[in-house]
Amino acid sequence: MRIGERIGVWTPVLAAVTLAAAAVHAQPAALRIVQDPGNRFTIGIPDDWRVQTSTKDRALTAQSPATPGQLSNTIDVITRDLLRAITPENCAWQAAQVMWFTIHHWTTLEEGPGTLAGFRAYSRRYTWRTGTGEERRSIQTCVTPGRRAFVIVGTTNNSPKAILRDLPELERIISTFRPNLSTDPGAGGSSGRER
Repeated sequence: MRIGERIGVWTPVLAAVTLAAAAVHAQPAALRIVQDPGNRFTIGIPDDWRVQTSTKDRALTAQSPATPGQLSNTIDVITRDLLRAITPENCAWQAAQVMWFTIHHWTTLEEGPGTLAGFRAYSRRYTWRTGTGEERRSIQTCVTPGRRAFVIVGTTNNSPKAILRDLPELERIISTFRPNLSTDPGAGGSSGRER
């Protein structure tokens, strides 16, 4: 048996071991449901993440455990009570205005309408750099049920490894977001729920 034939015999075994190891590593972290102190929403956050909540506009900030030499992954939920209802697209436009003052420059990879928790939403995926030069990738989703706007932002490092491993986790976390309509300042009006 030549060396090439021996390698060919072991290829299925190596492939099976590699796939099994990847499947074990790819198990998603358990999530705990976090409710903000204003009872405006809930969201699932991995058990090992640090969470800060507030009754202010920046209602939740969550950070993954630190990895040496890298910034943590983050989830932020910003909420704002409004005098009148706005569309998710308008919410995203207003979020972009704030982004000009905070991160200044970004590259939009894709954006468009969708749904979150059964409500019309508008999402933007973009890359940007921190003030110290680290490349980041974010997913920003706006949902506007009633007279309350929510902006949910998930951020990770902009590296191939983080995009493959961490971006799906951020999407999973964002998908657990649930607004509490009973505390909306316009409760009883249009909910913005997808019909």
